[in-house]
Amino acid sequence: MNKSSFAFIGLLAFMFACGETVKETPSGLKYTVIRAGDGVVPEPGQVLVFHYELKDSKDSVWGETFTSGIPAATRIDEAENTVNEDGMTQMFRQLSVGDSVKTEMAVTDFFSNIVRSPLPPQVDSALAIKYTIKVRNITSVEEFLSAREADVLKRDTDQIKRHLAEENITAQQDTSGLQYIIHTSGGGTKPSAENCVEVKYTGRFLETGEIFDQADRISFPLEGVIAGWRLGIPMLGIGDSGTFYIPSKLAYGPQGYPGAIPPDAVLVFDVTLLDVKSEFDQATRSCK
Repeated sequence: MNKSSFAFIGLLAFMFACGETVKETPSGLKYTVIRAGDGVVPEPGQVLVFHYELKDSKDSVWGETFTSGIPAATRIDEAENTVNEDGMTQMFRQLSVGDSVKTEMAVTDFFSNIVRSPLPPQVDSALAIKYTIKVRNITSVEEFLSAREADVLKRDTDQIKRHLAEENITAQQDTSGLQYIIHTSGGGTKPSAENCVEVKYTGRFLETGEIFDQADRISFPLEGVIAGWRLGIPMLGIGDSGTFYIPSKLAYGPQGYPGAIPPDAVLVFDVTLLDVKSEFDQATRSCK
């Protein structure tokens, strides 16, 4: 290799190094700008939408959004509250669309300053935590929620279709996004939205197949359950059974059900309709 080749490689290295800029938030959090965006930072009340990867110094990924395609977001608070914010929140104020940044901190600082909870006993206190963030958009709360709902519904629909194809299952789909199979249809009485129903069911996560809930007999007012059940169960007559593939929008949505259902989970229910009555008796937890 001649001298000019070495010089060219040196120039590339210099240019690459100059492409990364270290910045600092008012609280002292340092972060590196890997790639600069358009430079227009969010205003108070706007939502910064971003993809991220969070991993530790042993390269174990703690969380990321790039694979699912569903970004995270944070709402920018009023400027006078900056002084009370943690370094990450302050950093979000300084980012623009197209920015890719990374920051690293001790795991103890991460839990103390960002999570604001004690370090879990199973976590090695010697670890470091690295965030890599890519800003996708800056928008209003309303526009973010609308776009996120569309993104999640598309992802959920694709997951369900892929699962059905892999299992060689044919299902029907209604306009809400609910997909379903009616296994038996004996012509029994079908419930309306105002009825109380008695069912046998098993609930599973589509992604893992894990059973998260089941009951041989349970009663409830149909108007008090998730949208996927309100849409699906009236398709059944007494004695009929079906399987319902429920997008997260029609299940527990982005909030999930703490301790049982994670956010944005696609659910599968095998349901048999046992009985239909007009009312739900709160005292006996049964239909009457």
